[in-house]
Amino acid sequence: MQEHKEFPIGVSDFEKLIRGNYHFVDKTLLIREIMNDGSEVIVLPRPRRFGKTLNLSMLHYFLSKSYYSDEANQDLFEGLNISKDTEFCKKHQGQYPVIFISFKDIKVSEYDKAYADIVVLISQLYAQHRYLLEGDLLEKDEKEKFLALLNQEASEANVKASIKQLALYTARKFKQWTIILIDEYDTPIQEGYLNKYYDKIVDLMRGLLGQTLKDNIPEERYLEKAIITGITRVSQESLFSGINNLEIYSILQEKYGQYFGFTEEEVLQLMKDSQQTIAISLIKEWYNGYQVGKYVLYNPWSIIKCFKNNGDLQPYWVNTSSSGLIAELLEDAQPIIKQQFEELLQGNVIEQPISENLVFANIKTSPEALWSLLLYAGYLKVLSRELRGRRLMTKLAIPNKEVCFVYDKIFEQWFSDVTSLNSYDKFVESLANGNIDQFKNYLSEYIMQTSSYFEFNSKTSEKTFHVFILGLVVGLREHYHIHSNKESGFGRFDVIFIPKDKNRNGILLEFKTGTSVELLLNKAKEALEQVKDKKYIEIFKQHNVSSVLAIGLAFFGKAMELVHENISIK
Repeated sequence: MQEHKEFPIGVSDFEKLIRGNYHFVDKTLLIREIMNDGSEVIVLPRPRRFGKTLNLSMLHYFLSKSYYSDEANQDLFEGLNISKDTEFCKKHQGQYPVIFISFKDIKVSEYDKAYADIVVLISQLYAQHRYLLEGDLLEKDEKEKFLALLNQEASEANVKASIKQLALYTARKFKQWTIILIDEYDTPIQEGYLNKYYDKIVDLMRGLLGQTLKDNIPEERYLEKAIITGITRVSQESLFSGINNLEIYSILQEKYGQYFGFTEEEVLQLMKDSQQTIAISLIKEWYNGYQVGKYVLYNPWSIIKCFKNNGDLQPYWVNTSSSGLIAELLEDAQPIIKQQFEELLQGNVIEQPISENLVFANIKTSPEALWSLLLYAGYLKVLSRELRGRRLMTKLAIPNKEVCFVYDKIFEQWFSDVTSLNSYDKFVESLANGNIDQFKNYLSEYIMQTSSYFEFNSKTSEKTFHVFILGLVVGLREHYHIHSNKESGFGRFDVIFIPKDKNRNGILLEFKTGTSVELLLNKAKEALEQVKDKKYIEIFKQHNVSSVLAIGLAFFGKAMELVHENISIK
């Protein structure tokens, strides 16, 4: 009988995962690739919950001299892929002093609180290496600085120098250069941007990282290698200025691609080991699609949660933390950005420039920075890229069904903000149930009240209304397949709703912009006639839908008029 194993929900400590009764996807060959990489400082930006902390923990346990010196720990990697390379293990396993620090929990609303939390983090780090105080390894002034950092009494200058100093001490102690592992380096920076203390936190992190990673001069060398993870690839100029021994491997590079996220082979093996019965095609639709070079990856957090819940398909990853920054950026985006999101939400591909280095200060003013953030954070995928002059042009798409939920929730929130979620639900129901008077009243109300998201005036284009409507109806995705601007009959319809339950009516919306309020009703009738004249209804026949609610909508500024007709399909 096969031994029952648990899924490691939230387990990011490598030793706990190996010694516990957990399923494990073996990524240990990452260790060899890291140590054979000629770069002294390696930055690996990946989306959240893609295994960054676990991989750094794995590196820590493998490389750490202090951990491996305990004979009870020497079997930790037995039977894993890395153990097959005996020469590599002999050379590197348990041979280095290691410093491991994670900034993933520095999430506060004020700079003073962030600074205080980092002081505590440094204190905890120094407590792990308290053994350095023994004997006469440290000079008197060094011990004083050590104790000040340990007791959270150090100056800001010494806090900034703390990781470098600790690396110097450990290299001296073990007569071996130190390996430094830094997890989620950009979390404090993102929080600083969201909470208006960006400049201060960048200055602090620049001090911490800059002093640690540069000036590794021969007479006081202490750094063997540094491995840094985060979500975004923060601009070298704003954070890593002066660090010349650095190599950044983002999701735009293939190297290390297979080590963060699950490959299809790994997912199939995990399905077999845990006796999952769900179809791989459904798993792929929901959680696959992250493209890193030749590797197409599954979201590991969502896979583990899904399998833990016996194949229940839910948006697990998007519910693990706030999408506050994404929501804020989309809310403030220019109309052209919202139009491009319409394309993405319809499953289409858009072409946009991507910046290799992200400057947070430019996110709201530079579309390039916005698309870059969405890509690095896992909300988009790159299908192809091409250097044109100095710009890296990419073809972008939404990775999978789960990520669509992020955008759906954001757009849904825009409209529920201006009234109430209950009111929004009634609006959605009014369209689904064909209650046209109620639908018209709600739609008019939303046009009047959502000026913070969409600017409606006499010059507003039909495309803007198109995006507005698509955002407004995301609440119907659960029951309908929603398509926009596709060919049917003798033309291209605006928006259709194909019911998943064939007992429901199909819905078709056709838009027109008017030149005056007085002519809106005629324009709405014109839109409805176009639906019939160009036989847009034909597409519903392909889906065995027997009746369609067709609505012609006309807009002028904040004024709106509509007409409708229930059309039977024979």
